Amino acid sequence: MIPMQNYGLDARQVTDIEQPRSKTKIWYHWFNIRFRQYLILEIFLVISLIMIHSRLQAISNQNDRVLEIVNSMQSQFEHMERKIESLVSRKPKQDINQSDNTKPLEHSIADVLKNMKFPTQKSVDNKEQITIPQINQSISKTEDSLLKVPVSNELFRFNAADYLEGASVDMDYSSSSNLNPIIGYDQTNLVLLDRPQPPADKAWCTNDANPVLTINLAKYIKPISVSYQHSKWYGTIPNGVPKTYDVVACLEFYCEKWEPLASNCKYSQYKTNEKEQMCNISSHLDVPSIGKVQFRFRENYGDTKTTCVHLVRVYGETETPVKIKEKKVESQKLCADLGWYYHNSYFKYTWTDKNCSVLYENQCCSDCPECCQECLISDYNKYTFADIFLYLCATIMASLLIVGICCVIFMPEVVCNSVSLVGSGKAHTVIVAQ
Repeated sequence: MIPMQNYGLDARQVTDIEQPRSKTKIWYHWFNIRFRQYLILEIFLVISLIMIHSRLQAISNQNDRVLEIVNSMQSQFEHMERKIESLVSRKPKQDINQSDNTKPLEHSIADVLKNMKFPTQKSVDNKEQITIPQINQSISKTEDSLLKVPVSNELFRFNAADYLEGASVDMDYSSSSNLNPIIGYDQTNLVLLDRPQPPADKAWCTNDANPVLTINLAKYIKPISVSYQHSKWYGTIPNGVPKTYDVVACLEFYCEKWEPLASNCKYSQYKTNEKEQMCNISSHLDVPSIGKVQFRFRENYGDTKTTCVHLVRVYGETETPVKIKEKKVESQKLCADLGWYYHNSYFKYTWTDKNCSVLYENQCCSDCPECCQECLISDYNKYTFADIFLYLCATIMASLLIVGICCVIFMPEVVCNSVSLVGSGKAHTVIVAQ
Protein backbone atom coordinates (compact mmCIF):
# COMPACT_ATOMS: atom_id res chain seq x y z
CA MET A 1 0.00 0.00 0.00
CA ILE A 2 1.44 3.31 -1.08
CA PRO A 3 1.45 5.93 1.68
CA MET A 4 -0.29 9.17 0.89
CA GLN A 5 1.92 12.19 0.80
CA ASN A 6 0.55 15.23 2.55
CA TYR A 7 3.00 17.65 0.95
CA GLY A 8 3.79 19.48 4.18
CA LEU A 9 0.23 19.49 5.57
CA ASP A 10 -0.56 17.79 8.87
CA ALA A 11 -3.65 15.67 9.49
CA ARG A 12 -5.59 18.51 11.15
CA GLN A 13 -5.23 20.74 8.08
CA VAL A 14 -6.32 17.92 5.77
CA THR A 15 -9.37 17.30 7.92
CA ASP A 16 -10.27 20.98 7.81
CA ILE A 17 -10.05 20.99 4.02
CA GLU A 18 -12.09 17.79 3.55
CA GLN A 19 -14.97 18.79 5.81
CA PRO A 20 -17.23 21.70 4.84
CA ARG A 21 -17.03 24.57 7.23
CA SER A 22 -20.77 25.41 7.50
CA LYS A 23 -24.27 24.15 6.70
CA THR A 24 -24.65 26.89 4.08
CA LYS A 25 -21.85 25.33 2.10
CA ILE A 26 -23.55 21.91 2.35
CA TRP A 27 -26.77 23.32 0.90
CA TYR A 28 -24.86 25.10 -1.85
CA HIS A 29 -23.11 21.93 -3.02
CA TRP A 30 -26.28 19.85 -2.81
CA PHE A 31 -28.43 22.27 -4.89
CA ASN A 32 -25.60 22.81 -7.33
CA ILE A 33 -25.46 19.07 -8.05
CA ARG A 34 -29.25 18.72 -8.44
CA PHE A 35 -29.77 21.75 -10.68
CA ARG A 36 -26.85 20.91 -12.94
CA GLN A 37 -28.28 17.46 -13.52
CA TYR A 38 -31.59 18.83 -14.86
CA LEU A 39 -29.96 21.61 -16.92
CA ILE A 40 -32.88 23.95 -16.29
CA LEU A 41 -31.04 27.10 -17.26
CA GLU A 42 -29.82 25.65 -20.54
CA ILE A 43 -33.30 24.45 -21.49
CA PHE A 44 -34.84 27.81 -20.66
CA LEU A 45 -32.23 29.61 -22.80
CA VAL A 46 -32.87 27.35 -25.82
CA ILE A 47 -36.64 27.81 -25.60
CA SER A 48 -36.23 31.59 -25.31
CA LEU A 49 -34.08 31.66 -28.44
CA ILE A 50 -36.66 29.59 -30.33
CA MET A 51 -39.46 31.95 -29.27
CA ILE A 52 -37.47 35.02 -30.32
CA HIS A 53 -36.69 33.47 -33.72
CA SER A 54 -40.32 32.54 -34.34
CA ARG A 55 -41.45 36.03 -33.35
CA LEU A 56 -39.04 37.64 -35.83
CA GLN A 57 -40.33 35.39 -38.60
CA ALA A 58 -43.93 36.25 -37.71
CA ILE A 59 -43.15 39.99 -37.90
CA SER A 60 -41.54 39.63 -41.32
CA ASN A 61 -44.49 37.63 -42.63
CA GLN A 62 -46.94 40.18 -41.24
CA ASN A 63 -45.17 42.93 -43.16
CA ASP A 64 -45.59 40.97 -46.38
CA ARG A 65 -49.25 40.39 -45.67
CA VAL A 66 -49.79 44.10 -44.93
CA LEU A 67 -48.43 45.00 -48.35
CA GLU A 68 -50.73 42.47 -50.00
CA ILE A 69 -53.76 43.80 -48.11
CA VAL A 70 -52.92 47.38 -49.07
CA ASN A 71 -52.74 46.41 -52.73
CA SER A 72 -56.04 44.52 -52.54
CA MET A 73 -57.74 47.46 -50.79
CA GLN A 74 -56.47 49.81 -53.45
CA SER A 75 -57.97 47.63 -56.18
CA GLN A 76 -61.27 47.47 -54.28
CA PHE A 77 -61.40 51.25 -53.98
CA GLU A 78 -60.81 51.60 -57.70
CA HIS A 79 -63.63 49.15 -58.37
CA MET A 80 -65.95 51.09 -56.08
CA GLU A 81 -65.08 54.37 -57.84
CA ARG A 82 -66.02 52.84 -61.19
CA LYS A 83 -69.34 51.68 -59.76
CA ILE A 84 -70.09 55.13 -58.32
CA GLU A 85 -69.29 56.78 -61.65
CA SER A 86 -71.61 54.40 -63.49
CA LEU A 87 -74.44 55.08 -61.01
CA VAL A 88 -73.96 58.84 -61.33
CA SER A 89 -74.10 58.62 -65.11
CA ARG A 90 -77.34 56.61 -64.94
CA LYS A 91 -79.13 58.98 -62.56
CA PRO A 92 -79.83 61.87 -65.05
CA LYS A 93 -81.32 59.39 -67.51
CA GLN A 94 -83.60 58.02 -64.80
CA ASP A 95 -84.75 61.56 -63.90
CA ILE A 96 -85.62 62.22 -67.54
CA ASN A 97 -87.56 58.98 -67.76
CA GLN A 98 -89.47 59.80 -64.58
CA SER A 99 -90.43 63.24 -65.93
CA ASP A 100 -91.64 61.63 -69.15
CA ASN A 101 -93.72 59.14 -67.19
CA THR A 102 -95.43 61.91 -65.20
CA LYS A 103 -96.67 63.74 -68.32
CA PRO A 104 -99.25 61.11 -69.33
CA LEU A 105 -100.52 61.12 -65.76
CA GLU A 106 -101.02 64.89 -65.91
CA HIS A 107 -102.89 64.60 -69.23
CA SER A 108 -105.15 61.89 -67.84
CA ILE A 109 -106.00 64.04 -64.81
CA ALA A 110 -106.77 67.01 -67.09
CA ASP A 111 -109.09 64.87 -69.23
CA VAL A 112 -110.92 63.66 -66.15
CA LEU A 113 -111.46 67.24 -64.96
CA LYS A 114 -112.85 68.25 -68.34
CA ASN A 115 -115.32 65.40 -68.37
CA MET A 116 -116.51 66.11 -64.85
CA LYS A 117 -119.95 67.73 -64.47
CA PHE A 118 -119.66 70.70 -62.21
CA PRO A 119 -122.57 70.89 -59.74
CA THR A 120 -124.54 73.98 -58.78
CA GLN A 121 -123.47 76.33 -56.05
CA LYS A 122 -125.90 74.81 -53.52
CA SER A 123 -124.63 71.31 -53.92
CA VAL A 124 -120.96 72.23 -53.98
CA ASP A 125 -120.73 72.63 -50.23
CA ASN A 126 -122.35 69.25 -49.63
CA LYS A 127 -120.25 67.35 -52.13
CA GLU A 128 -116.95 68.87 -51.15
CA GLN A 129 -117.12 67.09 -47.87
CA ILE A 130 -117.61 63.76 -49.60
CA THR A 131 -115.46 63.79 -52.69
CA ILE A 132 -112.34 65.52 -51.43
CA PRO A 133 -111.73 63.23 -48.45
CA GLN A 134 -112.18 60.22 -50.75
CA ILE A 135 -109.54 61.54 -53.09
CA ASN A 136 -107.21 62.28 -50.21
CA GLN A 137 -107.82 58.85 -48.73
CA SER A 138 -107.09 57.14 -52.02
CA ILE A 139 -103.92 59.14 -52.45
CA SER A 140 -102.82 58.41 -48.89
CA LYS A 141 -103.52 54.71 -49.39
CA THR A 142 -101.40 54.60 -52.51
CA GLU A 143 -98.60 56.47 -50.75
CA ASP A 144 -98.75 54.09 -47.79
CA SER A 145 -98.71 51.09 -50.10
CA LEU A 146 -95.65 52.46 -51.85
CA LEU A 147 -93.86 53.33 -48.63
CA LYS A 148 -94.50 49.99 -46.94
CA VAL A 149 -91.50 47.66 -47.41
CA PRO A 150 -91.81 44.03 -46.35
CA VAL A 151 -89.48 43.20 -43.45
CA SER A 152 -88.53 39.60 -42.69
CA ASN A 153 -89.51 38.26 -39.30
CA GLU A 154 -86.05 36.69 -39.01
CA LEU A 155 -84.58 40.16 -38.48
CA PHE A 156 -86.52 40.41 -35.23
CA ARG A 157 -85.64 36.90 -34.08
CA PHE A 158 -82.73 36.56 -31.67
CA ASN A 159 -80.89 33.36 -30.72
CA ALA A 160 -80.34 33.77 -26.99
CA ALA A 161 -78.45 30.45 -26.80
CA ASP A 162 -75.58 31.65 -29.01
CA TYR A 163 -72.13 31.31 -27.43
CA LEU A 164 -70.85 34.32 -29.36
CA GLU A 165 -73.55 36.50 -27.75
CA GLY A 166 -72.64 35.36 -24.21
CA ALA A 167 -74.57 32.11 -23.67
CA SER A 168 -72.89 29.17 -21.93
CA VAL A 169 -73.54 25.62 -20.80
CA ASP A 170 -74.12 25.18 -17.06
CA MET A 171 -71.80 22.26 -16.35
CA ASP A 172 -73.09 21.72 -12.82
CA TYR A 173 -76.58 20.87 -14.05
CA SER A 174 -75.75 19.17 -17.36
CA SER A 175 -74.71 15.64 -18.21
CA SER A 176 -71.01 14.83 -18.52
CA SER A 177 -69.75 14.78 -22.09
CA ASN A 178 -66.72 14.07 -24.23
CA LEU A 179 -66.16 17.82 -24.73
CA ASN A 180 -65.07 18.20 -21.11
CA PRO A 181 -62.15 15.75 -20.70
CA ILE A 182 -60.20 15.15 -17.52
CA ILE A 183 -56.98 16.36 -19.16
CA GLY A 184 -57.36 19.33 -21.49
CA TYR A 185 -59.57 22.36 -22.00
CA ASP A 186 -63.35 22.38 -21.67
CA GLN A 187 -64.96 22.62 -25.14
CA THR A 188 -68.60 22.10 -24.08
CA ASN A 189 -69.79 25.44 -25.47
CA LEU A 190 -69.24 24.17 -29.02
CA VAL A 191 -72.84 22.89 -28.85
CA LEU A 192 -73.94 26.56 -28.62
CA LEU A 193 -71.72 27.98 -31.37
CA ASP A 194 -74.25 29.30 -33.91
CA ARG A 195 -72.92 28.53 -37.38
CA PRO A 196 -74.52 27.49 -40.69
CA GLN A 197 -73.22 23.92 -40.59
CA PRO A 198 -71.84 22.31 -37.40
CA PRO A 199 -68.95 19.86 -38.01
CA ALA A 200 -69.49 16.16 -37.40
CA ASP A 201 -66.52 15.72 -35.04
CA LYS A 202 -67.45 18.52 -32.60
CA ALA A 203 -70.62 17.04 -31.10
CA TRP A 204 -71.66 17.05 -27.46
CA CYS A 205 -71.85 13.29 -26.72
CA THR A 206 -72.90 11.72 -23.42
CA ASN A 207 -73.59 8.20 -22.15
CA ASP A 208 -76.20 9.21 -19.58
CA ALA A 209 -79.49 7.36 -19.72
CA ASN A 210 -81.42 10.66 -19.50
CA PRO A 211 -79.20 13.33 -21.07
CA VAL A 212 -79.71 16.88 -19.85
CA LEU A 213 -78.23 20.07 -21.32
CA THR A 214 -78.72 23.22 -19.21
CA ILE A 215 -78.01 26.57 -20.89
CA ASN A 216 -77.44 30.02 -19.42
CA LEU A 217 -78.95 32.32 -22.05
CA ALA A 218 -77.18 35.45 -23.29
CA LYS A 219 -80.02 37.62 -21.95
CA TYR A 220 -83.52 37.32 -20.56
CA ILE A 221 -86.10 36.68 -23.28
CA LYS A 222 -89.68 35.60 -23.81
CA PRO A 223 -89.08 32.44 -25.87
CA ILE A 224 -91.01 31.82 -29.08
CA SER A 225 -89.30 28.67 -30.43
CA VAL A 226 -86.40 26.24 -30.03
CA SER A 227 -84.56 24.21 -32.64
CA TYR A 228 -82.05 21.43 -33.17
CA GLN A 229 -79.58 21.09 -36.03
CA HIS A 230 -77.47 18.03 -36.73
CA SER A 231 -74.42 17.86 -38.96
CA LYS A 232 -75.04 17.06 -42.61
CA TRP A 233 -75.82 13.41 -43.22
CA TYR A 234 -76.86 11.37 -46.27
CA GLY A 235 -79.00 8.26 -46.60
CA THR A 236 -79.64 6.64 -43.24
CA ILE A 237 -79.66 8.90 -40.22
CA PRO A 238 -76.66 8.22 -37.91
CA ASN A 239 -77.12 6.40 -34.61
CA GLY A 240 -77.23 8.56 -31.51
CA VAL A 241 -79.02 11.51 -33.14
CA PRO A 242 -81.70 12.94 -30.80
CA LYS A 243 -85.15 11.80 -31.85
CA THR A 244 -87.43 13.41 -29.26
CA TYR A 245 -86.70 16.01 -26.61
CA ASP A 246 -88.39 18.39 -24.20
CA VAL A 247 -87.43 21.93 -23.27
CA VAL A 248 -88.25 23.52 -19.90
CA ALA A 249 -87.72 26.99 -18.49
CA CYS A 250 -85.73 27.18 -15.25
CA LEU A 251 -87.45 29.51 -12.81
CA GLU A 252 -84.49 29.59 -10.40
CA PHE A 253 -80.75 29.04 -10.47
CA TYR A 254 -80.70 25.33 -9.55
CA CYS A 255 -83.49 24.52 -12.05
CA GLU A 256 -85.46 22.65 -9.41
CA LYS A 257 -88.49 24.78 -10.22
CA TRP A 258 -89.34 24.77 -13.89
CA GLU A 259 -92.16 25.13 -16.39
CA PRO A 260 -92.49 23.29 -19.72
CA LEU A 261 -91.88 25.27 -22.88
CA ALA A 262 -91.99 22.62 -25.60
CA SER A 263 -92.85 18.93 -25.22
CA ASN A 264 -92.27 15.99 -27.52
CA CYS A 265 -90.19 17.93 -30.06
CA LYS A 266 -89.09 15.62 -32.86
CA TYR A 267 -86.10 15.64 -35.16
CA SER A 268 -87.39 13.89 -38.27
CA GLN A 269 -85.20 11.62 -40.35
CA TYR A 270 -87.29 12.32 -43.46
CA LYS A 271 -86.43 16.03 -43.61
CA THR A 272 -82.86 15.64 -44.76
CA ASN A 273 -82.93 18.88 -46.75
CA GLU A 274 -83.80 20.98 -43.69
CA LYS A 275 -80.67 21.97 -41.83
CA GLU A 276 -82.55 23.23 -38.80
CA GLN A 277 -85.80 21.75 -37.49
CA MET A 278 -87.91 24.10 -35.40
CA CYS A 279 -90.15 23.38 -32.44
CA ASN A 280 -92.52 26.27 -31.73
CA ILE A 281 -93.56 27.33 -28.25
CA SER A 282 -97.24 27.96 -27.67
CA SER A 283 -98.11 31.63 -27.35
CA HIS A 284 -100.78 30.76 -24.77
CA LEU A 285 -98.14 29.80 -22.18
CA ASP A 286 -97.88 32.37 -19.43
CA VAL A 287 -94.10 32.24 -19.05
CA PRO A 288 -92.15 35.27 -17.80
CA SER A 289 -88.82 36.36 -19.22
CA ILE A 290 -86.33 33.55 -18.64
CA GLY A 291 -82.54 33.38 -18.50
CA LYS A 292 -81.97 29.63 -18.29
CA VAL A 293 -83.44 26.67 -20.16
CA GLN A 294 -82.90 22.92 -20.03
CA PHE A 295 -83.00 20.46 -22.94
CA ARG A 296 -84.08 16.96 -21.88
CA PHE A 297 -83.37 14.35 -24.54
CA ARG A 298 -85.77 11.43 -24.22
CA GLU A 299 -84.94 9.19 -27.19
CA ASN A 300 -82.31 8.85 -29.90
CA TYR A 301 -82.09 7.04 -33.23
CA GLY A 302 -80.74 3.50 -32.99
CA ASP A 303 -81.53 3.27 -29.27
CA THR A 304 -77.82 3.52 -28.56
CA LYS A 305 -76.24 4.27 -25.21
CA THR A 306 -74.55 7.41 -26.54
CA THR A 307 -76.51 10.52 -27.53
CA CYS A 308 -74.71 13.14 -29.64
CA VAL A 309 -76.01 16.70 -29.90
CA HIS A 310 -74.52 19.12 -32.44
CA LEU A 311 -76.29 22.49 -32.19
CA VAL A 312 -79.29 23.82 -30.23
CA ARG A 313 -80.93 27.25 -30.43
CA VAL A 314 -83.44 29.17 -28.31
CA TYR A 315 -85.20 32.05 -30.07
CA GLY A 316 -86.81 35.15 -28.64
CA GLU A 317 -88.20 38.31 -30.20
CA THR A 318 -86.41 41.66 -30.25
CA GLU A 319 -87.87 45.14 -30.65
CA THR A 320 -85.19 46.21 -33.13
CA PRO A 321 -83.78 44.25 -36.07
CA VAL A 322 -80.57 42.32 -35.53
CA LYS A 323 -77.67 44.39 -36.83
CA ILE A 324 -75.22 42.89 -39.29
CA LYS A 325 -71.66 43.81 -38.33
CA GLU A 326 -69.31 45.14 -40.96
CA LYS A 327 -65.85 43.68 -41.34
CA LYS A 328 -63.09 45.99 -40.13
CA VAL A 329 -59.68 46.51 -41.71
CA GLU A 330 -57.96 44.90 -38.72
CA SER A 331 -60.19 41.86 -39.11
CA GLN A 332 -59.32 41.58 -42.79
CA LYS A 333 -55.62 41.50 -41.96
CA LEU A 334 -56.10 38.95 -39.18
CA CYS A 335 -58.22 36.67 -41.36
CA ALA A 336 -55.78 36.88 -44.25
CA ASP A 337 -52.90 35.93 -41.94
CA LEU A 338 -54.79 32.98 -40.45
CA GLY A 339 -55.74 31.67 -43.89
CA TRP A 340 -52.16 31.91 -45.11
CA TYR A 341 -50.80 30.25 -41.94
CA TYR A 342 -53.30 27.41 -42.21
CA HIS A 343 -52.32 26.49 -45.78
CA ASN A 344 -48.59 27.30 -45.66
CA SER A 345 -47.20 27.13 -42.12
CA TYR A 346 -48.57 24.67 -39.57
CA PHE A 347 -46.19 25.93 -36.87
CA LYS A 348 -47.28 29.57 -37.25
CA TYR A 349 -50.95 28.58 -37.33
CA THR A 350 -50.53 26.55 -34.14
CA TRP A 351 -48.65 29.40 -32.50
CA THR A 352 -51.38 32.00 -33.30
CA ASP A 353 -54.49 32.71 -31.24
CA LYS A 354 -57.29 31.13 -33.31
CA ASN A 355 -60.16 30.13 -31.03
CA CYS A 356 -63.78 30.22 -32.23
CA SER A 357 -64.47 33.63 -30.72
CA VAL A 358 -61.59 35.22 -32.64
CA LEU A 359 -62.59 33.61 -35.95
CA TYR A 360 -66.32 34.30 -35.85
CA GLU A 361 -66.21 37.76 -34.31
CA ASN A 362 -63.73 38.86 -36.99
CA GLN A 363 -65.77 37.11 -39.75
CA CYS A 364 -62.87 34.95 -40.92
CA CYS A 365 -64.95 32.01 -42.18
CA SER A 366 -65.03 33.32 -45.76
CA ASP A 367 -61.22 33.67 -45.81
CA CYS A 368 -60.53 30.33 -44.10
CA PRO A 369 -63.55 27.96 -43.93
CA GLU A 370 -61.34 25.17 -42.61
CA CYS A 371 -60.28 27.31 -39.67
CA CYS A 372 -63.88 27.80 -38.57
CA GLN A 373 -64.69 24.11 -38.98
CA GLU A 374 -61.73 23.04 -36.82
CA CYS A 375 -61.80 25.84 -34.23
CA LEU A 376 -62.08 25.23 -30.49
CA ILE A 377 -63.46 27.26 -27.62
CA SER A 378 -60.01 27.23 -25.96
CA ASP A 379 -57.22 26.38 -28.39
CA TYR A 380 -53.52 25.73 -27.94
CA ASN A 381 -51.38 28.72 -28.94
CA LYS A 382 -48.32 30.67 -27.82
CA TYR A 383 -50.04 31.82 -24.65
CA THR A 384 -51.11 28.34 -23.58
CA PHE A 385 -47.68 26.91 -24.40
CA ALA A 386 -46.05 29.60 -22.25
CA ASP A 387 -48.43 28.82 -19.41
CA ILE A 388 -47.67 25.10 -19.69
CA PHE A 389 -43.92 25.76 -19.69
CA LEU A 390 -44.12 28.00 -16.62
CA TYR A 391 -46.32 25.46 -14.88
CA LEU A 392 -43.82 22.66 -15.56
CA CYS A 393 -40.89 24.77 -14.34
CA ALA A 394 -42.73 25.71 -11.18
CA THR A 395 -43.72 22.08 -10.61
CA ILE A 396 -40.13 20.83 -11.05
CA MET A 397 -38.68 23.49 -8.76
CA ALA A 398 -41.35 22.88 -6.12
CA SER A 399 -40.81 19.12 -6.25
CA LEU A 400 -37.04 19.54 -5.93
CA LEU A 401 -37.49 21.87 -3.00
CA ILE A 402 -39.86 19.46 -1.28
CA VAL A 403 -37.50 16.53 -1.85
CA GLY A 404 -34.58 18.54 -0.46
CA ILE A 405 -36.50 19.56 2.65
CA CYS A 406 -37.67 15.98 3.22
CA CYS A 407 -34.12 14.67 2.88
CA VAL A 408 -32.78 17.21 5.35
CA ILE A 409 -35.54 16.48 7.87
CA PHE A 410 -35.79 12.71 7.61
CA MET A 411 -32.34 11.72 6.29
CA PRO A 412 -29.83 14.36 7.40
CA GLU A 413 -26.96 11.89 7.62
CA VAL A 414 -27.34 10.80 3.99
CA VAL A 415 -27.34 14.39 2.75
CA CYS A 416 -24.33 15.34 4.85
CA ASN A 417 -22.39 12.26 3.75
CA SER A 418 -23.12 12.87 0.05
CA VAL A 419 -22.11 16.50 0.27
CA SER A 420 -19.00 15.70 2.33
CA LEU A 421 -17.92 13.17 -0.28
CA VAL A 422 -18.14 15.85 -2.94
CA GLY A 423 -16.24 18.26 -0.73
CA SER A 424 -13.56 15.69 0.08
CA GLY A 425 -13.04 14.98 -3.62
CA LYS A 426 -12.47 18.66 -4.28
CA ALA A 427 -10.14 18.86 -1.28
CA HIS A 428 -7.99 15.97 -2.52
CA THR A 429 -7.77 17.68 -5.88
CA VAL A 430 -6.49 20.84 -4.21
CA ILE A 431 -3.91 18.84 -2.21
CA VAL A 432 -2.53 17.06 -5.31
CA ALA A 433 -2.31 20.35 -7.16
CA GLN A 434 -0.24 21.84 -4.39
